[in-house]
Amino acid sequence: YFVRVEVQRQWLPPISQEHEVLVQIPGVEPSINEPIKMEVGIEDCLHIEFEYEKRCYHLHDVICGKINFLLVRIKIKHMELAVIRRETSGEGVALSAAMSSAG
Repeated sequence: YFVRVEVQRQWLPPISQEHEVLVQIPGVEPSINEPIKMEVGIEDCLHIEFEYEKRCYHLHDVICGKINFLLVRIKIKHMELAVIRRETSGEGVALSAAMSSAG
């Protein structure tokens, strides 16, 4: 996150400055942290199954899991995997890409 301050001046150009802000919300680790298993694909062409060891991770955790190609009837030249962080604050939802891996 960052805070941006802008000062609008009548006869002079505006001044703008940004400062990075770190946000930490300490909490208790969830008692139920079951694994995640999901399937995505294109009908009759490609089916991929993702498995992750747990649903919630700490910032210092390593994400371990498997990607299984169940059905592949098309040529794959490039594949990219991104872990998306979802945050909810007040009225809105913010999404940001936290990590990506290409292969």
